[in-house]
Amino acid sequence: MLTIYFFSMKRFFLSFLFIFISYIAHSHAYKTEIRSEQIRTLTVYADGDWSSVPVIKMGSENFVEISFDELSHDYKRYAYRVVHCNADWTRSDMNVLEYMEGFSENDMEDGRLSESTLTPYTHYTLSLPNDQVKLTLSGNYAVEIYEKDRADIVLLTACFSLSEEKVQIEGSVTATTDVDNKQSHQQLAFSVNAQSINVMQPLCELKVKVRQNHRTDNEVQNVQPLTVQSGLLKYEHNKDLIFEAGNEYRRFEMTTFKYPGIGINQISFFKPFYNVELLPAEKRLNGYLFDKDQNGRFLIRSQEALDNATGADYFLVHFSLPMETPILDGGIYLNGDLTNNNLDANGKMIYNFERKAYEKSLLLKQGAFNYQYLYRPVKSIKSTPLRIEGSYWETENEYQIYVYYRPSGERYDRLVGFKQIQTAF
Repeated sequence: MLTIYFFSMKRFFLSFLFIFISYIAHSHAYKTEIRSEQIRTLTVYADGDWSSVPVIKMGSENFVEISFDELSHDYKRYAYRVVHCNADWTRSDMNVLEYMEGFSENDMEDGRLSESTLTPYTHYTLSLPNDQVKLTLSGNYAVEIYEKDRADIVLLTACFSLSEEKVQIEGSVTATTDVDNKQSHQQLAFSVNAQSINVMQPLCELKVKVRQNHRTDNEVQNVQPLTVQSGLLKYEHNKDLIFEAGNEYRRFEMTTFKYPGIGINQISFFKPFYNVELLPAEKRLNGYLFDKDQNGRFLIRSQEALDNATGADYFLVHFSLPMETPILDGGIYLNGDLTNNNLDANGKMIYNFERKAYEKSLLLKQGAFNYQYLYRPVKSIKSTPLRIEGSYWETENEYQIYVYYRPSGERYDRLVGFKQIQTAF
């Protein structure tokens, strides 16, 4: 009897463990991120366009291009798997056979070795869909890349979306808001024409998400319409659609080691890297000053390289934000595509008491970069530019609108519409 009891308890424990692990896997929200010190310069573009948002149209010739560098010339056998996600980027309940034609796991083609660079690296590129993978459902997707013999250790995750383009989205951004007269915010208003999909319960079946400049920390989820009439949903006069305008992104260019580019104080060589010391940053709280930026993006480029993908070198870039005393109620973070817009340890500034400045050093590939400093209060997900960058209604921003549809009885969130709206003041 005792043996039977322990056998039953063991089965119960294993069943519970399986359920728990499954719950954790499904509740984890995917994001584009690097999880290995050996991986650098992760990019996710649509149709190879560095200025694009990684959203492609279903049934078209569009593709998503994922690229990254592994900091060695050692041979690696990389593989990838594609995960279908819900609107909140958690794993959906769909089986791989339901959202994809092809094998569940596939090998990546051999990478290309860097040429004439001080830092050796191997450049990898993956395009989706491809001959091995055909995606059959719309929605959000996460690509996990790992070494073939260590499938449980994910080295990086790249996220993109596949849209059906079944609804029409029209909108605009204004500097006049419903709650703010300080000229520091912008308000988004838009409409969704969903007549073609015959939504029965729009308030329940449609999920609308809005991002500003690809950021996720201040993204607005499950926005509710002001009016619904004959399949036309209007999202107006909504406090959730009021955003801090922020400021134009800062920028620097390190396309050569021969002389300092824009935003750079000096370049010097300390083995094994060229070290790039940026000009000390200043708070920008005294009014708006126009500058043409790319809203947080970067472009890989080297004046000495024939092929930027394999000829641009890696420089150690030193950021400095002078401040008399540290901020005790929160942290300062570098934000932009250079940190994949993640407010984590990779972009968190560290206060140097001797120099009285927040500092951070990042190993970055040569090119032109946009970035900004964000302050995030303790125990908060959302950050703000107000303390460092200021916030001005004139700032040029981009807003991304995602419309998901899950009718009653359906098991996944279809992405039926996407639209990017720019300010036009």
